[in-house]
This record gives sequence, C-alpha cells and structure tokens, in this order.
Amino acid sequence: MTSDGSPYTRLQRAIRSGNLPLIHATAAELGWVPLRDALAILLVIDAKDEERFEAAAVRWAGRLALEARELRLDELRGAVQSLDALPDENAQRSLLMLAERAQRPFGAGGPATATRRSQQGRRRGLG
Repeated sequence: MTSDGSPYTRLQRAIRSGNLPLIHATAAELGWVPLRDALAILLVIDAKDEERFEAAAVRWAGRLALEARELRLDELRGAVQSLDALPDENAQRSLLMLAERAQRPFGAGGPATATRRSQQGRRRGLG
C-alpha cells in the first residue's frame, strides 16, 4: 500500500474526481470492482465518454444478471430500462438497490483470488 492509500481508496477518489484514466488504472490493479462501484464508474463514463457508455452499460447489465442473487427477469428488464434512463436520479436509485444484491462471483480476479490460490497450494504441499 502506498502513502496514497489502498487501491480501493484510490479508486473511490478517482471516481469522485471523474478521472477516467485513473479509474481504469486502479480498477485494473484491483482486478475486481464491486457492482455498486461499477455503477459509479458507469456514471462517470456517461458524463465523460458517451461513445463508450452503451457498451459499458451492457457489460454492467450482464454482471448484474450474473451477480445479483435471485434476480428475476422483470427486474433485469427494469434495470436495462434504468440504464437507458441514466443519469436520471430515480434510475440511479433503482440500479443501486439491485447492485446491493450482487455478490462477488467465485474465482473473480483480484487479491482475494490470489490469496485463495496460494492457500490451496500450501494445503497441497506446493507452497
């Protein structure tokens, strides 16, 4: 960890400042970004790089479908409609409520995955 804080702290700071290059760099360093934070990043993309927004919104919807517990089809449909309505505040609230149900998928990148793999190796006598 640097004097600037953890990668997650730096990501939060980059999101607040709307600095897309820094957001991408810190997100890559983390390896996995919670869906709630991915929504905040999506809002920055919408404000700063409209050409990339649609593809990013589709990826966000895909992650929601994979990560949100017991997501129903009508909820996914509503999420896509809310994504299309961004940056509307009601749409943001709706998406945030759905993102709160998301769980980190098993095997998602980042430090936790690397730690889990190294622990498995030690148990097998490999580390």
